[in-house]
Amino acid sequence: MASIGPKVGQQAPEFELNDLKGKTHSLKELRKKGHVLLVFWSTRCHVCHALIPKFKEIHNKYNDKGLAFAAINVGFENKDEVEDYVFEFKLDYLVLNDDEKKAKLAEEYQLVGTPTFELIAPNGIVKYRGYSVPDLDKLMKTPAAGK
Repeated sequence: MASIGPKVGQQAPEFELNDLKGKTHSLKELRKKGHVLLVFWSTRCHVCHALIPKFKEIHNKYNDKGLAFAAINVGFENKDEVEDYVFEFKLDYLVLNDDEKKAKLAEEYQLVGTPTFELIAPNGIVKYRGYSVPDLDKLMKTPAAGK
């Protein structure tokens, strides 16, 4: 578990970020689906790259089961580089990349590296923060998970 940033039991910082087509998505909007799993990543992160099959699996398994999955790019690469990466590796889940808001978001979430995972309950409370993929079955079924 990560020891800095929004801690388990605290309210997650709200945000509004653009996807690669320019559509704005907010944490509030994503929470309407249920739980939200954010993964802060970069195209230059080797661990993030190795986890792409896992990210796809999570998206496919939970997309219709009350989980919004969003990969938020916080790397130094620009939108064109992120678009090329998404196309090349056929990422079919929500990718958010807002070059003008990356630094502020990284500060608000106190990110120290990628990948960083945040599982947020429908009520906005952080259920998990860490550097490895959380046990979603366990965390989304607990009464404290905000259901």
